[in-house]
Amino acid sequence: MQVIDRSLQPSAYWPGLYALFGLDYERLQPIYTQFFDTKPSEKAFEEFMTERAGLGLPVQQPELEPVQFDVPNEGYRTQVTHASYGLAVAISREAEDDNLYEDVGARMMKELAFSARQTEEYIAHAPLQVAVDAVNGVRADGVPLGSASHPTASGLQSNLLVSANVSELAFENAVIQISYTRNGRGFIINELPRRVILSPESGPETRRILGSPLQWNAQTNNINVLRSTGALPEVVETPYLVDKDNYFIQTSEQDKDNGQGFTFWERSSLEMREDSNWSNQAKLMALWFRCAASIVDWRTVYVSPGADNA
Repeated sequence: MQVIDRSLQPSAYWPGLYALFGLDYERLQPIYTQFFDTKPSEKAFEEFMTERAGLGLPVQQPELEPVQFDVPNEGYRTQVTHASYGLAVAISREAEDDNLYEDVGARMMKELAFSARQTEEYIAHAPLQVAVDAVNGVRADGVPLGSASHPTASGLQSNLLVSANVSELAFENAVIQISYTRNGRGFIINELPRRVILSPESGPETRRILGSPLQWNAQTNNINVLRSTGALPEVVETPYLVDKDNYFIQTSEQDKDNGQGFTFWERSSLEMREDSNWSNQAKLMALWFRCAASIVDWRTVYVSPGADNA
């Protein structure tokens, strides 16, 4: 166990320093909560039945012939398993008592909380980081989150958008593609775009495209259909996306709040504890929490791998 003692920060125990820098940067507000639902969990894992298809179309029935029977398709099961996360620090009695510039214990508690917040962001963004990764992103249906070949009872379906940077045309094509979303039996369902999730590098262009009443960067007097119809009502910029030109369009499937969309599961909420070791007078501080993030139903999001995967 590494203990923070006076040898690690000797300057903090001598008079004459004007200020300490490096730990007082302004912290980001939570970002994942803008597009994830947070739900409590009381089990070691949550299990879902996905791609359960309903009944097919009625068939024409000749006179005196028996009616055709159908059965729903059960689909496949997938589990969301919670993981535990923890971090601790130990501070010597001398290091805490003799520091001339700050309360070391209070500072470490703040830093532990900050580390926990950062970890939550990484956990929540993890499914998006591998959304088109054919190795690390493979899910229960055998393909990544963003794929042109999701297996269903009626054949392969796609939630993969064109591989291109954000543009008015790309967004219009995405809106059209989402309007043709089908259920497992191949029936068109009512699904609408809700928000675009992308990196700050794509944010300015996206806001220009969606914010202009007329077509962006065009010589015509045509209206901006995306804005006039409210087709993409919300934009979320997140610096946690590793691939900067990837973008995601979250759909109204998220509105169902049934755990199959973007869900951050809290099995055990964040706990911060203090203790002391009387054998050496060290103060012990630790955090612990248990959670998971999931996107079970691929219809909740349409994925563009960006221009670098074109």
